[in-house]
Amino acid sequence: MPVPDGAARCRFSCDRGFTLIELIVVMALVALIASFAVPQIGNFLYADQLKMTVRKLVGLVHRSARMAQQHQVPFVLTYHPGERLFVVEPEKQPPSGGSEIAVTQKDRLRLADTVEVRDVWSWFGGMYTGNGMTIRFNKNGYVEPTIMHLRKEDGQEMSVILTPFLGKVKIVDGYASPETAVLFQ
Repeated sequence: MPVPDGAARCRFSCDRGFTLIELIVVMALVALIASFAVPQIGNFLYADQLKMTVRKLVGLVHRSARMAQQHQVPFVLTYHPGERLFVVEPEKQPPSGGSEIAVTQKDRLRLADTVEVRDVWSWFGGMYTGNGMTIRFNKNGYVEPTIMHLRKEDGQEMSVILTPFLGKVKIVDGYASPETAVLFQ
């Protein structure tokens, strides 16, 4: 006995779906894979914040030296711990005959929430912790040997080492002690 056309179409189209068991198995596999991937993505994002902050800080150091050279005025890079903010500004505004140097948003760096400045060491000033973390650039853009230590909440540290000439900045994983010969390499 021949099967009518409509009944044949229904039988073939109804057999093409997925069963509830197949859908549950696929969803369980996706959840299992996601449970392994999500913590790794989170670690990558947080681990990168320290490196990103250090890169931005190095850019601000170079900007400070450039501005001092350009305006032929000493500049300072000051860290304000309460605001978690680095600011580049002229040490003194030029005499009344010169134009005032404005501080723009490019001259500021707010630290990521998970990053802190541990301390700053300078050749003539010694170790600074807390208030008074200021790095001076003379009118030629030179800076005294300085080490800035940054730390992430999980204890990972990086050191930014500034040398006086040639605008050389060295970045070291970990805490670079001033006693090491790392300043003169």
